[in-house]
Amino acid sequence: MSDNELLEIDSKQAIKEFFLEVKERAKLFPRNSIEHYNPNVAAQILWMLAQGGRISVIAKKCKVSHELVRSLEWRHNDTLESKRKEFSKRYAIAAAEYTDLLFEKAEQLSNDPEQLKMISPDRLALTIGIMTDKAGQLSGMASTIVEHRKGASIDDAAKMIAEAKSRIANKIKEQAIDVEVVE
Repeated sequence: MSDNELLEIDSKQAIKEFFLEVKERAKLFPRNSIEHYNPNVAAQILWMLAQGGRISVIAKKCKVSHELVRSLEWRHNDTLESKRKEFSKRYAIAAAEYTDLLFEKAEQLSNDPEQLKMISPDRLALTIGIMTDKAGQLSGMASTIVEHRKGASIDDAAKMIAEAKSRIANKIKEQAIDVEVVE
């Protein structure tokens, strides 16, 4: 993505085109939907959702309910996905730029022991953790490991318990002594 394309994401023209897209999609929804009665707010909510905004923050900023934000997200999911791809490219480029700056800063710190003393170990540890995690993700390393265990199901366990009770009952019958009560 070129610098011009990056600038287009936040340009007034891009926002205007997004607004028109939301307004066009409004034709598919009932007349009482926010896309009809307040298309500017609908487009603003969707724009913030596309950038990864939190529903609670968006609802508060736009003075709407959480449910309204969720319903817009649901109704415009395909539009949001295309916008999110654009924003993700932008954030990836920014991440690369900041990574370069981080390496420069690390080099400066390694050359200046006094400045290095000013950095708290927890900040360095946090940076290492984030960078290690991202390196693992980019290399294809699993970020989540799901373990599947095999064992008896609840039905199997209930059957085993019933069989054990039956065996115990049979042993008790075998060991029982017939007694005759004499009065």
